[in-house]
Amino acid sequence: MKYHCTADTDLEELIGHECIDEKGSTFAYGPFPMAMLQDEELVLENSAALPVMMAAKLHALSVSLFIAEIAVHIPAGEHFRLILQ
Repeated sequence: MKYHCTADTDLEELIGHECIDEKGSTFAYGPFPMAMLQDEELVLENSAALPVMMAAKLHALSVSLFIAEIAVHIPAGEHFRLILQ
């Protein structure tokens, strides 16, 4: 999976966010957990636009991700890799 980063890309965009409507709330997964769930590599294109601290956080999360809003733990699969380009 490929995702193009910009200077405005933040963790909410990459991990996901809660959506609330008249039917209740759901969580819209971003590309990071989607790639983990599908056990495939995630290529973050233009990753130089990301703050250094965010890149470090993403590397730390690439082993195991916990999404507190929905209390879901997503371990990295055998084929998941994070590639910063």
